[in-house]
Amino acid sequence: MDFNRGDWTWELMLTRRPSDTHFSKSSTPGGESPLARDDDNALVTHAVLFDGTKTALVILGAGVALGAAAAVKVTPHVKSGLTSLKSKLRRRAEDTTDAETPVPLTVVAEVEPEQPEPPRLRTV
Repeated sequence: MDFNRGDWTWELMLTRRPSDTHFSKSSTPGGESPLARDDDNALVTHAVLFDGTKTALVILGAGVALGAAAAVKVTPHVKSGLTSLKSKLRRRAEDTTDAETPVPLTVVAEVEPEQPEPPRLRTV
């Protein structure tokens, strides 16, 4: 998989180099050269480059397969959790309807409300 941008071609690559080596620093900021060097910065070999597209697709496919397997494994637990939640909500709704049922009131005694006395005027 490669694409052109300006005067450059970009390509996804997989590299292989000896484990006790590191890549040379490139003159491009953030880039590395395919030259493999040891800890003393002596040139050891060139890295071998492989097409990275197939590898990326394999990794992506494995991720999708693992995700699907996890979804199949988790589905029964999710279903039982939703069923439990549904029954709890149904019970709570029934409790609420019981609480909303009007309770008959019994009048114990009828008392007339107190009338406030009219204001008294004083002569000054």
